[in-house]
Amino acid sequence: MRRAALRPPAGAEEGSAAGRGGLAVSAVRARPRGRARVLVDVHGCAAPQRPAEPQNEYEREREERIRRNAEMLQQLGVREAAAAACAAPSSRSCSDPNPSTNPGKRTAPKRRAAPPPEALEPTRRSARAWGAEPGAGADERDGGAAAGSERMELMELEEYFRWRGMDVSRAIRVDGRYRGWVDPEVCTQYGIAGTADEAWEQNGGGKFTFKIDRSAIPPALRGKGWSDARAFAATQLRKNPNSYFYRHVAPHQVQAQGEWTEDEMRIFLATAAAHGAGDKWGLFASHLCQRVGYQCSAFYREVAVPGGHILDPRFRMTRGGKAIFVG
Repeated sequence: MRRAALRPPAGAEEGSAAGRGGLAVSAVRARPRGRARVLVDVHGCAAPQRPAEPQNEYEREREERIRRNAEMLQQLGVREAAAAACAAPSSRSCSDPNPSTNPGKRTAPKRRAAPPPEALEPTRRSARAWGAEPGAGADERDGGAAAGSERMELMELEEYFRWRGMDVSRAIRVDGRYRGWVDPEVCTQYGIAGTADEAWEQNGGGKFTFKIDRSAIPPALRGKGWSDARAFAATQLRKNPNSYFYRHVAPHQVQAQGEWTEDEMRIFLATAAAHGAGDKWGLFASHLCQRVGYQCSAFYREVAVPGGHILDPRFRMTRGGKAIFVG
């Protein structure tokens, strides 16, 4: 079956000029998300902020009126009455809308007739054939499945960038493996051993398993409302740093959410060039003080690979510019 000739999209010439800049960090941009960059104090280590003082006379008068109104409502008991009214059960809602002659008998609801079955297309057994994400652990999920007609139109990375008119001769080439360790400064600051084996053995050892030991989660962490995976990861800073940094920034750090800064992008690419990239995202993220592993994994497949900054042979591209993990 002949494949139709690939035509570069409109504006490819303009894009090629930017692409010839190689790994210029200024060209790295995340896809529009509508989210401004914010810092989240996940460890509760930031100093409490004092409430801002009113900036002008109007604001001061407004704050004073709000205070007087709150005092008046408190004196009249309006809030307590409203809360009691909301808590009181409604006789209409509690009553049976279809009362039976026998009050002790409950009438079973009638079952609706099932709609006729729709004709189903045969299920494709091989997910990897069309670029679906393999069923690996959360730390190694590197892509998503293509949708619709894009499933049959996956292109090799270099083929795709030639079609786009982009020069990727200076791109970082990886094989999908990260071969580094925790950032040396982080190791020194928090007493993390120099290798994975030393870190594991010096902090209890044992057989590694993906199963979470809920009994090892301190009550204080369970009370934060975190998932078991996130709470357990918080206990693994020195024993299994990859697990810790996949979901947490270092202690006494705040986590950045939203758009990436140019400094973060530069450090990301420098880390990939020095140690490789594609797995062990927790260890990789230790080099970016305000990002965690799952954020680095998302940036990798949504920005670094589609932008031609990193060439990973495990990925293919759709014509729409989406990187698909094929293994």
